[in-house]
Amino acid sequence: MRTAGVPAIVAALGLPMFADAAESPDGTPPLLLEAAYTGEVWRNFSGGARVDGTYLDNIDVIATLDAERAWGWTGTTFLVSGLHNNDPTLSDRIVGDIQTVSNIDTDGATRLYEAWVERAFEVGAIKLGLIDLNSELDVNETGALFINSSHGIGPDFSQVGENGPSIFPVTGLGTVIRWDASDRLQIRLAAFEGTVGDPTHPHRTTVDLENDEGALLVGELTVHPTEASRAVVGVWRHTGRSTDFNDEELLHRSESLGVYALTEGKLLERGENALSGFLRLGIADADVHQVSRYVGAGLVWSGPLFASAEREEQLGLALANITNGNAYLRAQAAQGTAYERHETAIELTYRVQALPWLALQPDLQYIVNPGTDPSLDNAWVVGLRFEFSWSNEPG
Repeated sequence: MRTAGVPAIVAALGLPMFADAAESPDGTPPLLLEAAYTGEVWRNFSGGARVDGTYLDNIDVIATLDAERAWGWTGTTFLVSGLHNNDPTLSDRIVGDIQTVSNIDTDGATRLYEAWVERAFEVGAIKLGLIDLNSELDVNETGALFINSSHGIGPDFSQVGENGPSIFPVTGLGTVIRWDASDRLQIRLAAFEGTVGDPTHPHRTTVDLENDEGALLVGELTVHPTEASRAVVGVWRHTGRSTDFNDEELLHRSESLGVYALTEGKLLERGENALSGFLRLGIADADVHQVSRYVGAGLVWSGPLFASAEREEQLGLALANITNGNAYLRAQAAQGTAYERHETAIELTYRVQALPWLALQPDLQYIVNPGTDPSLDNAWVVGLRFEFSWSNEPG
């Protein structure tokens, strides 16, 4: 089964007239339109695969329809989004790291990204469609400041499946059920395609529910000890195809399990300034996956630093470390290739909302053992991210 094209979905969700629709108290229209352009200039000054630079970009276009205000459908929301990325890559060609220096680094494509409907209830919600798994599960709110991909979804989780799980840049069909057991306790259960997209046509967004595809099942528990902190524990089970260690062109079916845990929150608050931190741990089945363990931690200072008080500023320092599993190391050694056990990424970053529609973020990363390849020296990578954003939301 193939997905419908972007025009058809937008026509189905976005074209009805909203003349009689009610606006929210703040004047937000029922159909919210958003667009963002993210550009990054990078230079690897030493180590890695080679000394070189590149430019990455990402365009997001999102339409969100509040169907309750538009048509009176209680608690119902529709969302359709698309994205575009340019062709150059940073980690594959220049740095050689596994964890990926930039979270918008991917092969170029223009694709439908998400298309889902959500129905909210008094005690939770259910969402169905093309869903970015990481928008609902394994969400590191404090780590969202950082550009390195490991501080989004953990690399122990992002490696799952023949084409990865349903995350950037390729999403798949899935459903997520959220139960708000209390003000401080949430439970999420999710099921996704075992293989997202079409690995033979990576630039397409497709849904192809083959009988032997398997599934990715996830359960997650979130506890809020205080209003300013939370703890997350998740477990996943994958029953689809995975790449064989001994030959990347070969695939095999093998069930695998993994668990992850995250704690984050405010550590200190003084006036307009706050210090937040996070710690995330992840374990994946070492008999099936390359990365068997992951540890990530970071600190973020929010508040006035160098700009005027009305400009939102954040300064962050984070570390991400992966461990290769024994099965992967043995398979590579059998082919005459020796790899190190660990790769570590250290990131220092600063972000300022320079204008209501422009954010700037210089970034410095030091990659220890890029790709766990002993032939590659440690890499110093410097970048600048800039984000232009627009929406039809008032103010």
